[in-house]
Amino acid sequence: MRFFLMIALILSACSSVPRLDVGPVPVPTTAWLSAVDWPAAASETTAVLAGYLRTDTTNPPGRETAGALYLAELLKREGIASELLEFAPGRHSLLARLPGRGDAKPLCLVSHIDVVTAEAAKWPADRQPLSGVIADGALWGRGALDMKGMGALEVMTMIWLKRLQVPLRRDVVLLAVGDEEVDNLGMKDVISRHWARIGCSQSINEGGLGVRDAVFPGQTFYAVSVAEKGLLWLKMTAHGPSGHGSTPIPGRAPERLLRAIDKLAQRDVPTEVHPSLRISLAQTGWHGGGLTGWVLRHPALWSMLVVPKLLANPASKAALTNTVHVTGFAGGFAPNVVPSEVSATLDCRLLPGIKPRVFLEELQRIVDDPQVSFAILHEAEAAESPTEDPFYQAIVRHAQGSSPAAVAGPVLSVGFTDSLFLRQVGVHAYGLVPFAVPQALAATMHGEQERIPVAEIGVGLKILLGAVLDVSAQDAAIGGR
Repeated sequence: MRFFLMIALILSACSSVPRLDVGPVPVPTTAWLSAVDWPAAASETTAVLAGYLRTDTTNPPGRETAGALYLAELLKREGIASELLEFAPGRHSLLARLPGRGDAKPLCLVSHIDVVTAEAAKWPADRQPLSGVIADGALWGRGALDMKGMGALEVMTMIWLKRLQVPLRRDVVLLAVGDEEVDNLGMKDVISRHWARIGCSQSINEGGLGVRDAVFPGQTFYAVSVAEKGLLWLKMTAHGPSGHGSTPIPGRAPERLLRAIDKLAQRDVPTEVHPSLRISLAQTGWHGGGLTGWVLRHPALWSMLVVPKLLANPASKAALTNTVHVTGFAGGFAPNVVPSEVSATLDCRLLPGIKPRVFLEELQRIVDDPQVSFAILHEAEAAESPTEDPFYQAIVRHAQGSSPAAVAGPVLSVGFTDSLFLRQVGVHAYGLVPFAVPQALAATMHGEQERIPVAEIGVGLKILLGAVLDVSAQDAAIGGR
């Protein structure tokens, strides 16, 4: 009895995270959406995406121009002008604009044209990476989820804004860039050479996805990326005398490198729950209900009941910690020769507030070996966008309104996208590819047999078009800064 009384006292002392109210869909937006023939719009968007998937934009080597021309032709048929932006010899991004009244800075619809490579032998013979075929209720092809699917939604959003003759309070800009999957050259070019004439205050891009059964059975959680971890890519090199491989001698480079890697693996790794996770756990709890839902709404219980489960999963653990991942080695060239230098490539992802150079100093202290040096390959500090922003709230509103089973909330992305560069120039950047898929299907991104359920394409278009209307149509609330 005392045990249950103690539990009751603890529970009564816990404060609950309030349920967030993003408000109803504005009446004008509802009117615009009702003017769309949604079955026909979904069918058309599916055909547009199928053609896009058949357009080879594999990177490397980078064939983005073909994709940019494909999108440009779609826009041209609707009377929407566009231009190709060359960011490398023979490689182009695409820029298009629907002009508005100028009451707010432009809204950017961002996607990347390039897709990663695919091993065709691991795909069904009749559903190849560039096939764009429909089978088993899904549209197959490399880029269906990452991220030609979103690119098709954005193009069709522009087209429907034009077809409906929506009076816009702000410009709506379509920005489809190249080389996101390798060096981000497309977005870097946009920022360095074209940003003065684009100047968006808000954007939507990849970064999150709708995942079914993520927390509660039957529930779909739309993860809206509001932040991305920073990054620090390093080459860690150990030095020592070269020699013959037959005689192990302490202090040589390979041994030093192994010891340094082991020290990094054994380092103390503190955890931190990002505010976005607190909000999302609480909102899924409010939606899911029950005892689990009650726990998720009360942060005082997380350290005991929630965080251990999150740390047991590599994907969620990465969102709570600064990570150091060994991703490659170099330096050895013969079994019987000890090289004077060997190196490991380290991919470090850093929580908001952690500066890359400060983290490097910490790694150097942990390794504590003057014969081990570090070279920075790439670095970028984490950046965040506010959840109080009207466009973020519009995205959440329409994602949650897509189904009674849907709930949406902010997330910290453990990887980075082109939104990282947009946030660096002051854009409130949000990430959501508004398709709801099972976790197993989400895992096909960058993997085998990537595809998207056909039924999700029309739903995704309605979510995106609704959110854009909320903050851009003249009779809707204005977002931006």
